[in-house]
Amino acid sequence: MCETEQMTKHLLGGKNVSLDEYAAYLRVLGAKPFLTAKEASTLFGIGYNRMSSIMKRPDANFIMKVGNRKQTYIHRETFEKWLMAKTADVEDNTKSN
Repeated sequence: MCETEQMTKHLLGGKNVSLDEYAAYLRVLGAKPFLTAKEASTLFGIGYNRMSSIMKRPDANFIMKVGNRKQTYIHRETFEKWLMAKTADVEDNTKSN
């Protein structure tokens, strides 16, 4: 790759950013207490449709709805704990089989 070429990352919504800008964006998302589904999808590397289906699960204790329009947010720290617990469950099931 020549020096004038710069690696980019495609974000949801159609924006291309440099890898440095993408890293800065992930740092900002990692510090936010509440995330939209799109932001959580980007931060955790989960597809948007998969994130939407996770948010509809009955055990999704990390969801917060705000306002009359019922805007939905994900509490980042609670989601991280939930995700780690689900990952541990899957690993335990894999080892026992």
